[in-house]
Amino acid sequence: MPRYDFHLTNGDETLENHKGLDLPGDAAAREQALIVARDLKHGKLMPDRDWAGWVVTVTDQQGREVEAVPIADVPDLA
Repeated sequence: MPRYDFHLTNGDETLENHKGLDLPGDAAAREQALIVARDLKHGKLMPDRDWAGWVVTVTDQQGREVEAVPIADVPDLA
């Protein structure tokens, strides 16, 4: 299974997570990025930070960017 890394960036600062996750493919990595972004937006993860202007980026094992999800743009769950 491929490994994906999820990082947070605002263009000036980057919070890197090199632990990564083993996921079945790019589609699953994109879905995980949306989950992380939604959890950050709603304070479920790292609630003391202002995430305005931040993006969740996903890279694959080769360092290729798979997805970039702006946290502010993530739709709320119905």
